[in-house]
Amino acid sequence: MSKVFFDSSETKTILMSANAFHTLKNNLYNNIGSYKTKGFLFRFGKEFGIESAKNKSQNKDSTNPVGKRHSRLGHVKDVIFMGEIVRHPDGQIECIDTWGQWVESFEAELHLKNYGLANECVCHMLCGFASGALTYEYGESIIAIERKCVAKGDSCCEFEVRLEQDWLEEQEELIHLYQNDNILTELEMTYDSLLHHKKMIEKISTFHSQLTQKVTEKHSMDEIVQEAYELLNIPILIEDIHGNLLSQIGLTERQLETINREKLQLSLIDDKHNVKHYKGSTYWKLIAPVLINKNNYATCSFFYFDGKRMDENDHLFLERISMVLALYILYEEAQFEEQQRIRSSLLERLIHNRKIKGIESYYKFLPFKLQPPFSTGIISVQKKKKNNEIIDIHDQLIQLSKLAKDWDLPCIFAILGEEIALLNSQNIDKKSWKNTITKIFKKVEKQNSNYKYSLGLSGTFSNLKDFERSLKEALVAQRFPNQKLLTDYEDLGILGDIVMNMSIEQLHEMAQKTLKDLYDFNDPRKKELLYTLYIYLLNGQRLKETVNELTLSIGGIQYRIKQIEDLLQISLKNASTAAYILLVIQALILSDSLTFEEFKR
Repeated sequence: MSKVFFDSSETKTILMSANAFHTLKNNLYNNIGSYKTKGFLFRFGKEFGIESAKNKSQNKDSTNPVGKRHSRLGHVKDVIFMGEIVRHPDGQIECIDTWGQWVESFEAELHLKNYGLANECVCHMLCGFASGALTYEYGESIIAIERKCVAKGDSCCEFEVRLEQDWLEEQEELIHLYQNDNILTELEMTYDSLLHHKKMIEKISTFHSQLTQKVTEKHSMDEIVQEAYELLNIPILIEDIHGNLLSQIGLTERQLETINREKLQLSLIDDKHNVKHYKGSTYWKLIAPVLINKNNYATCSFFYFDGKRMDENDHLFLERISMVLALYILYEEAQFEEQQRIRSSLLERLIHNRKIKGIESYYKFLPFKLQPPFSTGIISVQKKKKNNEIIDIHDQLIQLSKLAKDWDLPCIFAILGEEIALLNSQNIDKKSWKNTITKIFKKVEKQNSNYKYSLGLSGTFSNLKDFERSLKEALVAQRFPNQKLLTDYEDLGILGDIVMNMSIEQLHEMAQKTLKDLYDFNDPRKKELLYTLYIYLLNGQRLKETVNELTLSIGGIQYRIKQIEDLLQISLKNASTAAYILLVIQALILSDSLTFEEFKR
């Protein structure tokens, strides 16, 4: 095993094996990184070279040139040195074509043995040794830089020697690294860096623990965010995926207005560690997603106004807040879904005609008193454009339940086939209730821009024994084709009573007598004429509106109306006849016996 001798100025000699040097180098790599290790080893070698040159000058009998001292100390087997370093009469030093080779460099051998092939030269200590010795000998900063290295697959370890000033244009970064500091300062920097890193990890861990404790103690989102703000003193904003405010602290009304106004005008500065960095006109913003099962549930943001500086570690705290909020949301979701399941079970029992007495035990699970007057609703969710997407009715139910909770509506929801049933309690002011539920559906439509909604509402009732009838009323109202978001059964008047009080057989018998040949709904041509009649009557027999809706010419409409009058043996100029026919067609639609879906654009 090769030995490397290190001489001190006290003429003592420290013996270090190649393996010990490898251990030193490996620890440096692991603690300060490969880049700083290069500078460390160069300066280590340089001081060693300076001491060696001092000893040579004190030993007047020594005739070893600087290069040969490498081999004497065990660094290399031999050194080949070409060119010359000249001291001119004016004291100026000049390096003339000075280069050389290290034969069997111990640094290169160690690297190959322990790390394999390198992608750069590795003999930094040898460069430092040569540089230190030559610098001391000539009194001018002289630097040796390795050009070729056996460790990276070259045939030899070759170095070039120049004055420091002559290297600057070509190797400024490397020279800066080599000359930047001494060993002690490098170690102090490493220690300070590690200490800072340790303290930061402890601070982040404590921060995370404090916020997590808030969740386990069932604190609200506002309380969790307030705790984070008190610890960091950075304004925080939490929004759902639709941009709705969930919680905020540390921001003024004016700042919130600025944030909302500039949402689409921010410039993306950086995107890393799952955190995005934006710049606004008067502030900086850090934003992180709140992820649950890789799905984004919300966003968490830090804001920096009035020139406040962002710390390089702020993204770590933001990520911890996002993680804690994900835990909070997960807990809230589980709790809410369990409550919703119990509430839905109550409504499902009513739908399936269970005894009222058996249902009353469920009342205690409701956050409000289930008391009259009641009303029932049927909610339909349809896609605006046909595609292969499947509507998640359960997700729609959860969205509606949350909004109803936010608006303090005393109602419960349950899935009924492909629709959602609604039971509303304490419906004293029906007009106010309609206004509130309309606002809720506007918000749901905004959150689900690909869907359209329609709600059929029953009349009010006081006894849950009348629930079954009210459900039928809601179904009839929901089917009414008026393209409105909300249809109240009580607004249908006699039409609603006809559908509710006549059997399907009676209704079809009445329709057959009234519509005659147009009663054949399986004949495409006759059904198209029936649809023309329906639109014509729905528009009050006004040709212009009918033309716009059917995209036919006036002549085409008139021709069809003449055909229809001949088939039905009536005149549509008779107002009562026209009104009766419209009533019959609408009754068929409300009873789900007739649909014109295929004609809708």
